[in-house]
Amino acid sequence: MNLVVFACRNLARRPWRTALAFVGLAAAIGTLAVLSALTAGYERELRKELDRSGVQLMLVPLGCPYDAAARVLKGRVLDASLPAEALAQVRRDPAVAAAAPLLLCAQVRTNEDRADLWVGIDESAPALKPWWRVQRGKAWFSSTNGVILGSEVATLEMRAPGDRLYCPGADATFTVDGVLDRSGTSDDSLFFVPLGRAQQLFGQPGRLTAIAIRLRDPALLAEAARRLQAIPGAQVVTTTEVMGVFQNLIGTVRALLSAVAIVAVTVGCLTVLNTLLAAVLERAAELALLRALGASRSQVVLALAVEALLLTSAAALAGLLGAAFGGAWIQDAVRQWIPLAPERLATPLSLPLIGQSILLGVGTGLVAVLYPAVCALRMAPAEATRTA
Repeated sequence: MNLVVFACRNLARRPWRTALAFVGLAAAIGTLAVLSALTAGYERELRKELDRSGVQLMLVPLGCPYDAAARVLKGRVLDASLPAEALAQVRRDPAVAAAAPLLLCAQVRTNEDRADLWVGIDESAPALKPWWRVQRGKAWFSSTNGVILGSEVATLEMRAPGDRLYCPGADATFTVDGVLDRSGTSDDSLFFVPLGRAQQLFGQPGRLTAIAIRLRDPALLAEAARRLQAIPGAQVVTTTEVMGVFQNLIGTVRALLSAVAIVAVTVGCLTVLNTLLAAVLERAAELALLRALGASRSQVVLALAVEALLLTSAAALAGLLGAAFGGAWIQDAVRQWIPLAPERLATPLSLPLIGQSILLGVGTGLVAVLYPAVCALRMAPAEATRTA
């Protein structure tokens, strides 16, 4: 009899048990595929945001410099601030080509369950933002009450250049001067206003959240950092150190998601092992009869292996289909637990990841069939027939 037909009939003998093993392994492989894609997308987006920042140094308030720099790059508010005189000292440094002051203020809208992030900038900011392109309106503020909106914010607020925009937290009305092109960075969800106006409205006169710095020559980084480190109340962070923070975040996320995936795959493997082992024990007389009729040990093992491979290969394909269609939803659900997660994290399954998932399914079947196969080979035909 054809081995595939034989294996299919054996799997169909206990449909509920086979279905349970199938669903368990499919869910495990689908989870592994989604979380692996999530980890890869997380690392890629963090690197992309850092590469596009155009910043080589960042001056931040005293405290944890790495956390502060990572938060500023991601558009997050800091608890401490810099004195405004720090900006003049930075710009006087001979190694500094451009220095952009930033003041970030969060405005919570409790009745709408959201928080808006307003950023005060001056004319030097676009020089450190190579992606800064205006989709509609003006490229800069026409007055101190002007506001430039990121693309997502403009869509959310349904505002266009010339429209009025009220900020409840500051009790002030602004005129929309421009709307930025979508950049894929945190700028898409920010409200930009003139620095002086932001300091006045948000109760931060003469204060800054951070200063982003680009050098005339990257080779001057070490000596520039040493001089800027002497500014009172401030500390310097380099892009290398910020990348170190991101790498630590990536490592933490990878370890967390890997642990979840390993648990899922382990449960799936045990389910398949239990199914195959129970099938061998129930069919002891049948396997003994095959041996008595002349079937070799290798033929018995091959029959069990085909059965396992059919089950696990089908489960792997089903898991990948589930990951392809439901992966974005799962990634969105997981994203809220990831520190400094990019705004868009959903990542499609890559061909290498699909291949690895299929190999995992096949490997699971081969590993799970080993113990049942050994049990089958140890049974003496006469003894198995008598006790069955």
